[in-house]
Amino acid sequence: MAEALAIERAKRGAVAKAVLVVGIVFAFYELSLVMGLNFSLYTVLRNVGVDFRQLLYTPDIQQSMAFLLGLLLLTSFIIYPASRRARVDRTPVYDYALGILGFTSMLYLVVVYPKVVEQGYVEATLPNVLIPLVAIGLLLEASRRSLGVALPTIALVVMLLGLGYEGFNLRRFVNHMFYAREGVFAIPLYVMVSYVFAFVFFGTILEKVGVGDYITKFVMSAVGHRWGGPAKTAVVASALMGTVSGSSVANVLTTGTFTIPLMKKAGYPAEVAGAVEPAASTGGQLMPPIMGAAAFVMAQFLGRPYRDIMIAAAIPAILYFTSVYVFIDRTTKKLGVRPVPRESLPSFRELARGVYLLSPIPVVTYLLLSGLEPQYSALGAIGAAIMSAWVYQRGLGAVPKLAVVGGIALVGIVTYLLGLPVSAAIFFAGVMSVVVAISLGYAFRESRALSSALLSAFDSSLRSAVTIFLAASCAGLIQGTLTMTGWAAAIGYRLVEVSGGNIFALMFIAMSISLVLGMGVPTTANYIITSTIVGTPMARVVASITGIDLDMAKLVSHMFVFYFGILADLTPPVALASYAGSMLAKSEFWKTALNATKFALAGYLVPYIFALDPALLILPAGSLNLYTAYRMAYGIANTALSMLMLSAGIVGWHGTPIGRLQRVVLVVLGMANLTPYEQATPLLAAVYVALYFYNTRRGGTAWGARGFSWRRT
Repeated sequence: MAEALAIERAKRGAVAKAVLVVGIVFAFYELSLVMGLNFSLYTVLRNVGVDFRQLLYTPDIQQSMAFLLGLLLLTSFIIYPASRRARVDRTPVYDYALGILGFTSMLYLVVVYPKVVEQGYVEATLPNVLIPLVAIGLLLEASRRSLGVALPTIALVVMLLGLGYEGFNLRRFVNHMFYAREGVFAIPLYVMVSYVFAFVFFGTILEKVGVGDYITKFVMSAVGHRWGGPAKTAVVASALMGTVSGSSVANVLTTGTFTIPLMKKAGYPAEVAGAVEPAASTGGQLMPPIMGAAAFVMAQFLGRPYRDIMIAAAIPAILYFTSVYVFIDRTTKKLGVRPVPRESLPSFRELARGVYLLSPIPVVTYLLLSGLEPQYSALGAIGAAIMSAWVYQRGLGAVPKLAVVGGIALVGIVTYLLGLPVSAAIFFAGVMSVVVAISLGYAFRESRALSSALLSAFDSSLRSAVTIFLAASCAGLIQGTLTMTGWAAAIGYRLVEVSGGNIFALMFIAMSISLVLGMGVPTTANYIITSTIVGTPMARVVASITGIDLDMAKLVSHMFVFYFGILADLTPPVALASYAGSMLAKSEFWKTALNATKFALAGYLVPYIFALDPALLILPAGSLNLYTAYRMAYGIANTALSMLMLSAGIVGWHGTPIGRLQRVVLVVLGMANLTPYEQATPLLAAVYVALYFYNTRRGGTAWGARGFSWRRT
């Protein structure tokens, strides 16, 4: 609701112009001072004999974070109303005043920061204490407007308790939470500024040039005519969209607008059609290469390159989507949904001609896996996206297409020859691709729509940045309080005591914290809070049980928390992704949410599996041998077998409709197969296969299957 009001406000009059201007300033400040464009320009100029070193001032990263957060506070107050009942056709004067006050309070840190660094401490003057308190208060209010009441309330309560615990020492409090890199400007916000915005901008560019829409139509044209085609399209399209989109709800709203109506038209009940898309889209946030802001925070927390997080997430993500696909396949057969006629689908032949529009996906994957810094990889992929979109345009001659593509490529080559490393040359070409496409687009009538779309990406990415940056800042306040008081370690070890060191009890506690927090806290903040409390204690228990070293065990525990933080979007009673699916399907929320949870069963089980068998995360990097390869293969096969058994028992289809007794047996066997007794796996597989042949030969009459109705589940 708040997001809808913000979008309406951001489209109107002076507010629309202000948001666009702030969006352009925000993006180019990010590109120039945070992501290194100014350094690239300086290097190029120095190599051709021009030294502007004295004219270029590079602020400290904390000053940059304060300036950017100030712009976001200004934006949030003018586009997010104070209440849902506020008018959207105008922004009150007090919202402008609050926005300006928020910006100037953050700007205060930019001004005084050099003196704070020089002195090494903060003088206890009234402005030095009062202004940070005002800034934190406005940050909480902006977060309430944009994110809802839960996260800022938790942050406020935790800070007040921490302040009381520290004897209400305001000087120490503001020093820790505002001037130091512990509270507002801790690692979460640093990651947003340094890495995540590049991917937000990248995702927005892809949306504006139509890549998301193309993915959905392309997959539908390829598999839509098969059994369960519309539902399976949702799974495959969401997996592809998930490679470049880090938001489960946004994924639902992107692919679901096309797949959900088609599913209903094909014969799926509304509560099933509305459930398939959220189950698949939530998995999109687990799918490398782009896994959302929390994954970048994880890499920073663990001190690992983002590439390690991608590799570790690959097998669990594939297992997740395989499970969703199997559940949907069985449900489709159980319901008897017929394939969609080819004539109702987009033309595959026509869409295949533009398959190069998908080039940003392999480009960003290759760049990230090659070890290139994430922000450079994102900007390089933006260049690929813009060049592909330019070539894809209809009615534009070959000469202007070649001129733009060649010009962008030439920028990268020339900057490399002038002394920049390959990474910076790729980055420079990506930045210039945006400028060139917007500028030259207006020179050709056929390309004006593309240029306008790219220009609108600035205000869209700014609006997206508001929510994730504010969530990171609020989470930083909570994390800062936990570190200031020492509560993080105390709570973590208390949880170990309560669980008695039992890994299953500790995993259940971590899962519960993530799912409960997820009822009102965004994924990134959820991960930050839970990993701060549970991450290290759980890692020690995992290390003692599995025998892996503590650094590897930390990756396991953080990935565990990360998974359940994402699944909170799918889990009732809040289930934001399921709510979006039910809204599009016009179905009952609870039926939709429960079906989505059922389809996503693998997401709830796989974290337990890789915590007990870390080989699924490809942890022994650089030391792969026959044993670790065997453990990995066994883990994949064992998990797949469990998913097959559980899906057959839960859906009620195993070759034919099956009765309650066989369903119970298959569910029990599927859960039993998740135990560490490897000798049982071949026997359980044989039972599963035998039951399949028994059912198909008996024509579906086995074990009381006759007369079974799916709607009774």
